[in-house]
Amino acid sequence: TVFSLCLCLLLRTFGSVWVSRHWGKIVKAIVTRNFLVMKKLLFDFAGATVGLALLNAMLKYYISTLKEQVREKVTHWCHDKYMRPKDMIFYKANKVGDEKLDNLDHRITSDVDKFAEIFAMVLSQSLKPIVDFVVYTVELSRVQGLTTPLTLYGWFAFASCVSTVTLPPFGELSAQEQHLEGELRGAHSKLIANCEQIAFLGGEGPEKRVLNAKLSQLLQHLQKTTALNFNSETVRQYLNKYFVTVIGLILVARPVAIGTPEMAAKSPEELSQYFTSTWRNMEAISTSIQDLFELTNRIGRLSGFSSRVWQLMCGLQLRPPVLNKEIDQAMKGPAPPVFKQGED
Repeated sequence: TVFSLCLCLLLRTFGSVWVSRHWGKIVKAIVTRNFLVMKKLLFDFAGATVGLALLNAMLKYYISTLKEQVREKVTHWCHDKYMRPKDMIFYKANKVGDEKLDNLDHRITSDVDKFAEIFAMVLSQSLKPIVDFVVYTVELSRVQGLTTPLTLYGWFAFASCVSTVTLPPFGELSAQEQHLEGELRGAHSKLIANCEQIAFLGGEGPEKRVLNAKLSQLLQHLQKTTALNFNSETVRQYLNKYFVTVIGLILVARPVAIGTPEMAAKSPEELSQYFTSTWRNMEAISTSIQDLFELTNRIGRLSGFSSRVWQLMCGLQLRPPVLNKEIDQAMKGPAPPVFKQGED
């Protein structure tokens, strides 16, 4: 699955390069009013993009398949440890000792599902920027030399350093969010398990207050996360989306402004084609560089889910001994317990 995903990403990037070049030819045909050429180019574009649409669908298919495979493997491992014969892990992990796992049903279902989803997303969104970065660097260097890609690298490195100052701790926030989600789900599970007793005793009021308190804790945490993310998002949007447009326009116009021999020989129609294709390539490489620098955000979220899944797996793999101290004291006492076979 990972190999197929990488292959689709590579083919999609080459398809995007072809679209950029072809779009420049279409703009040139429009500027020169050569509508016969434009008609042919549009038919070519309409036919070729069917393959690109299929490629995009395959990408989503392989990402979803990867998520399902990761979830399947982790969940099967948890089930094997959870239901080990004669060890009663399902009982000990839920009910026995001070180190029992809280909201175990939520951990095995929701936490593992979220971990698999974020893992597949991080892997796919990490591979695509790397492929785009290499391909579009070669494409831009072919047209403008190394000055343009190196300038963009330097700017995004600076912008990333500035954005890091306002970056919230995504790993801790994600882990705490899942913990509070589990607490709310656990409260509802307890209500369902004890609904008959609650109905008999008329305990709707106290149970409602418990549910509302759990929901309030979760909402307060989500509001805190949103507020922390606001400053970082403001800085990131300006530096990586709007101000970089100014830099991009300067870089695209620079060869024309200084009058390089290659640009001086171009007609206005050829300049329009150059601007369109180069600008689309520059947008693509800017997006890929930005995605590479933003991997810290995605990996931060992944680390939060990873920590909870890791705690789950460790808790199921090895349970601490229970009541050993009490049993040893009883065995050393004046009347140690003795096993006797019962009568048939």
